[in-house]
Amino acid sequence: MVARDAVGRQRQSCPAEGCGFTYYGDHSIGTGAIVQRGERVLLIERRRGERRWWQIPGGYVEVDEPIDEAVVREVMEETGVTARVTDVLGFRHSAGIQPERPVSNIYVVFRLEALSGEPRADGLESFDAGFFSPVEMEQLPEVSAMSRWAIERALRGSGFLREAEREGLHRPGFTLFGLP
Repeated sequence: MVARDAVGRQRQSCPAEGCGFTYYGDHSIGTGAIVQRGERVLLIERRRGERRWWQIPGGYVEVDEPIDEAVVREVMEETGVTARVTDVLGFRHSAGIQPERPVSNIYVVFRLEALSGEPRADGLESFDAGFFSPVEMEQLPEVSAMSRWAIERALRGSGFLREAEREGLHRPGFTLFGLP
């Protein structure tokens, strides 16, 4: 790989004649899930070393997976709850500002309806799980700021992006959400 001008900036490119490969960086897509049962929201406990905190379930989208299926899968894996996507609350973008890990990440927060199953931790990514009311959440030792932001908006109940009509969009795995 060599540095070359590609689309207005220096990018790593293959020097082989006729190859044409240009490296545009590392990108990842994550999902978060606000799963509701009435006014109660599903949370999981995460652990890293001695640190413990609560957050909404979610994780990374596989390269061959529609994003709305990914969030449903992540909820099932981490909590045992079967849920259905209803709409999108918003998204967060993190630019690759850490030199040791230059990654651009999009994190999409979905709202889901719980269909069946009782929360249980998977023991790998989640270490406790349950549905909590806003009052009960206040008793938890730490709830992530992003989760609090999403929960507050979900409980307000308006202004969400819904799955849009896809007629004429013929690409497999295409998912589109927009204003109703």
